[in-house]
Amino acid sequence: MPAAVTFSEAAKALGFRSRSTLFRLKDAGDLADYLRPPSSPGGAQLLELAPRGLPPLAEHVSRCVRPQITNEARHRRPRIDPRWGTVAGVLTEALADRGGLSLCDAEAQAIAAALPDAVADGFGPDGLEPLRLAVANAGSWLAGPGTPPHPEGTGEFWSEWGQWDPTAPPLSDAELWEHVAQITAGMVRTDGPLTGPQASEIHFQLGEAIAAVMGGARFDPVRWDAASARSLLEDPDVSGGLCPHSLPELQRLAAGGLLPPDLQAAADAALQRYRENDQQAAQALPVVVS
Repeated sequence: MPAAVTFSEAAKALGFRSRSTLFRLKDAGDLADYLRPPSSPGGAQLLELAPRGLPPLAEHVSRCVRPQITNEARHRRPRIDPRWGTVAGVLTEALADRGGLSLCDAEAQAIAAALPDAVADGFGPDGLEPLRLAVANAGSWLAGPGTPPHPEGTGEFWSEWGQWDPTAPPLSDAELWEHVAQITAGMVRTDGPLTGPQASEIHFQLGEAIAAVMGGARFDPVRWDAASARSLLEDPDVSGGLCPHSLPELQRLAAGGLLPPDLQAAADAALQRYRENDQQAAQALPVVVS
């Protein structure tokens, strides 16, 4: 597989059943350092799996989506200046030979602000902890127990995929768990018995869904399916009928009856291209005479 791949290929490489998690991270700005221009004019953005000076994409995504503590302040956090991504890459590369931390943009920015106080608190075997606490007090995050979570831009994600209202009235237990169940099912779709990685992903998504619903997220099946279909069809391999990994999800969306007319037509056209490509492949097979 090439270094820069489509979102569908990246989802397959990372073991995700759909691309929803990757698009959530993209919308939050967490994949900015891994995004690459389309391979052709009008194409979809690509993701680099192992960019120089940064952790591999799989490691970075794992850090972003692991279970974390709810922090309401992250929903109001402004976007990080993209130049901090460059700073994070340089720091990560410099620390790599010493077994140091892998940093994201927000962490690099917070370290710059927190380092003077941390240094003033002294060095020694416990010298990292003052830095960790100073960074946490600055509103960011470093790997380790007791620190705030990485900002995720939750409100921005829900503006397209569902509904988001932090002032919404509390839900009953039944309503809360209904939204949690629907969100989790939307993010993680499985066929047949669960594997270990799938169970781990469901565990994470349950925690994320609970925090999101309690923070004001509401599942909207029409908006969810529309956003899912739109994200799929932005990939030229999907719209051209060339990505088998995305075919089951596209078939489900097209058959669900929730897509607006323009997306329904685009999904139907893409499925027709899948069928035509399959027919052409079958016709190209050699005839074996016994």
